[in-house]
Amino acid sequence: MSDYKIILRRNLSQALYARQFEQAAQILERLKQEAPLALETRGWELEYLLEAGHLDEAQALANQLLELFPDSGRILYLAGRLAYRTKDYVLAEQRFSESQRIYPHWRSRRWLGKTLTQLGRIDEAEPILVEVCADHPQFSMDLAWLYERKKDYQRAMRVIEQHLEAHPNDRYAQSHLLRLRARGLEAEELIGEVKTLRDLGEEIPADLMPEYIETLLRTGQGSQARAVVREGIGGYDMRLAASLAWVCHKLQAYDVALDLFLKAYPANRTNHKFQSALETAAQRCGR
Repeated sequence: MSDYKIILRRNLSQALYARQFEQAAQILERLKQEAPLALETRGWELEYLLEAGHLDEAQALANQLLELFPDSGRILYLAGRLAYRTKDYVLAEQRFSESQRIYPHWRSRRWLGKTLTQLGRIDEAEPILVEVCADHPQFSMDLAWLYERKKDYQRAMRVIEQHLEAHPNDRYAQSHLLRLRARGLEAEELIGEVKTLRDLGEEIPADLMPEYIETLLRTGQGSQARAVVREGIGGYDMRLAASLAWVCHKLQAYDVALDLFLKAYPANRTNHKFQSALETAAQRCGR
């Protein structure tokens, strides 16, 4: 491989890692001019489409590349990432397992562990993620999520606290820890904490909202839950709206769940489970 191609690959990798997608697209075009049909170039194109969120194009390219290069561990890995992104976890597991068989690598093992966690196969996922995180502790939040799925909340919090010692500015880890601590509060304690914030004129932290709304619904305070959601829905981002939608759907508050699903729809239009839940909510509340 020429030095120029090596430099292009390195620069493309750095641009994707920094999520500088416009720059990545320009570098990819230069790489395609150098070797348009090479397996490596096509793999970079698939990774760019996946990371940039062009999922329809990524799906078409992944299908083509799997036909052309069925024995490529990298293509199978990226196709697995795509299946995971679209929440087709059964297909993701197949692709990560096959990628690992062809070319064992910790990255495919990590994503296999994440996928098995999503499938609820915790006993299979745990040793995989424990091993990966021992060598790559920056991914310990994957293990924290596994322990949360296992309902071992204390262990999950310990993992997050250790992660935050090394990465104190990790906003996702901070919010995850806050949410787990809220889960450990009694219903009256959590409701009291939020009431104090509201009395002081403070907004309810987004990280507490799913637990708070679930607590209100479980304790028979559905009217209050609906009022809180409808008061704030205009300011919710799509991630929070989706989280709240699933809470309300699970507890059969279908009217407000539908409003939240619609708010979050643009970011979830390729998620079949999301669409099915939206349709169910609409049917249940006659809309």
